[in-house]
Amino acid sequence: MKRSKRLQPVLHLAERNRKLAEQALGSAQQQLLAEEAKMQQLKDYLAEYQQSAAQQQQQGIQAQGLIRLQQFMSRLQDAINQQAEQVALSRQMLEQAKKLWQSAHGRQQAMESLIDKAVQVELKEEEKRLQKTIDELVQNRYR
Repeated sequence: MKRSKRLQPVLHLAERNRKLAEQALGSAQQQLLAEEAKMQQLKDYLAEYQQSAAQQQQQGIQAQGLIRLQQFMSRLQDAINQQAEQVALSRQMLEQAKKLWQSAHGRQQAMESLIDKAVQVELKEEEKRLQKTIDELVQNRYR
């Protein structure tokens, strides 16, 4: 069996690994986008409540109502901080997924290159064999 044919299962494995890494990369990108959207939503809520608190202060809100609103905004800020940590974690996961994909993609390309070189060597060897056969036939004809 030719070397290029023997290497085909290894290429298929490399392709499969690249596809899996590609799927993981896509999932990590979607996860990061979702986490960033959650964080933006929390920031928007906080901005709305801050604006509401400012308006209520101008209108003369009772102290207890203002304290409750500030406590709620404090909890909202805590949620934003936790979400920022989640976003950072998602970014790290995305970077790891990118590295994994790059590695798998590189291995697949290397295997494709190796098979291409093996095919070229096989073609040259076949060409040499054919030329040798032709030369022998020509020599036999003239004998």
